[in-house]
Amino acid sequence: MNFLIYISPLIPLLIFALISINFATAQMEITPEENNPAPIFNETTTESDEPKPVILDSTLNTDTYSSSIGGEILNNFTYPIESVRIAASVYDKNNVLIATSDSSTIDNQIKPGEKSGFSISLSDKVPKSSRYVLTSTFEESEETKPEFLKLNIGKSSKGSLGLDYKVVGEVTNSGQDDATSVTVSGIFYDKNHNVLDTDYTYTKPDTIGPGQKAPF
Repeated sequence: MNFLIYISPLIPLLIFALISINFATAQMEITPEENNPAPIFNETTTESDEPKPVILDSTLNTDTYSSSIGGEILNNFTYPIESVRIAASVYDKNNVLIATSDSSTIDNQIKPGEKSGFSISLSDKVPKSSRYVLTSTFEESEETKPEFLKLNIGKSSKGSLGLDYKVVGEVTNSGQDDATSVTVSGIFYDKNHNVLDTDYTYTKPDTIGPGQKAPF
């Protein structure tokens, strides 16, 4: 299994002044029966020729009692974006809408060229043959978080029943100020690089002083 890990701090000394906000949307329709089809996006036009953010991959997961859609989104803009939300509309084989839900990406701010995972929980279990449409909305960030957190990955292992996966490590603050509410997020893939799941956790403690480190 492969995984992609990100760290994200909240810094009390940074003031985010959002004077103007740009919104955009992107859609992708997925039919599970198809063999890894190329994503098709119906995107809104914008005043510039900037690239659009891309939903790289997504998977409909159904167990005994519930269903969810997990995936990853890529910031293909030249500037950071934030407050990214992914909405899902799920249809049965007769194209009847049977479920809707939405969720934020794990990371609040996504820098250019970076990815973030998302997981959308559906209130009801849906058939595995269902198809769905994903719509993303986001805002342009006016500030970029400084890169002074260093991530060190330790041991990774499967649970005793093979149903869960654990990654441990630590985060070091190489900056000159406290980093607060530090989170570590991950995207987990199968051997074909299809998204299996996404998750996040806080470091312990979640405030890391200058030159200090905290495990997760």
